[in-house]
Amino acid sequence: MEKFDNYFEQISSINNIVVTSDEFMAAFHGIQNCVKRSIAYKEPIGSMLLAKGGLGKTTLCKAIVSQMPKSFKIEEDHKKTIIPAFYVEVPSPATIKSLAITMLHELGDPTYNNGTTSYLTDRLSYLLKMCETKLVFLDEFHHLFERKQSYTRMNSTIGNWLKTLVNQTGISFCLVGLPEFSELLQVDSQIARRFPFIYTLNPLYIESPQGHGTIYAFLSEIARKMAQQNISFSPPLDNPLMGMQIYTATQGYHSYIISLIRESIVNALNEGRLIVNKSDFSTAWELGITDYISKLNSDPFKMPSSQLAVKVKVRGQI
Repeated sequence: MEKFDNYFEQISSINNIVVTSDEFMAAFHGIQNCVKRSIAYKEPIGSMLLAKGGLGKTTLCKAIVSQMPKSFKIEEDHKKTIIPAFYVEVPSPATIKSLAITMLHELGDPTYNNGTTSYLTDRLSYLLKMCETKLVFLDEFHHLFERKQSYTRMNSTIGNWLKTLVNQTGISFCLVGLPEFSELLQVDSQIARRFPFIYTLNPLYIESPQGHGTIYAFLSEIARKMAQQNISFSPPLDNPLMGMQIYTATQGYHSYIISLIRESIVNALNEGRLIVNKSDFSTAWELGITDYISKLNSDPFKMPSSQLAVKVKVRGQI
């Protein structure tokens, strides 16, 4: 058991791999530029980061936060904590009080859950200024919506509170969540105009069976990172056929690709090998970890290229 646990630790670095794409970098720089605009224009310029689950939204947010680390400043007779950026998930169910508490906790307020909603709001506004915060990520922003049988719309109470907070602090907020809620947000023009810059992350794709498409660069980077731990793949991860098989199993969703590769490596290490082969991927696929997204009945790692090409075409990627 201890030996198996060590395998998990050995491959944990795969979780830290950040593989960029044109979309990723556009959002990465774009959201940071919203911060610069807010400072230069002296008005809050917000953004939205939209994607289905498993496409790297959280990874991108945390990559930006890591570029804006906490620090300390000595002012007169006390030490001041500077928090330029932070990331929180909107609680469910969302209320003004629950969201204020969540943000105060992230700012390190020891009394984050004490007081009335009005007091917590004033406290939050004060601490955001004192901590010199410039960027706040609000993930799962669909929790800000009321969903009834006959309609789905922004909770007007929370919406008005958020507008006021944005205006009072001048901070760039980035709403992170599912694409379908972006259009619903546009119904409230006062809210929508505070988040004019919209960035979208899509699944990786294949352009041709010959090895063209964004998924291959992603797989190549993962292989390069794992080679640093003396783990290799045969056939190579970015082999055209292998890429098609992994795509078919995951539909190009980043998190599912990572999970599939991770479990394949565990299987190889458990058998005393540092070379991961196709049978390891079959074993990982049989665990059912990609069932939700792929909906396959047959093992893609045992399919010939002709059969895979048909499946890829059916899914509209070629």
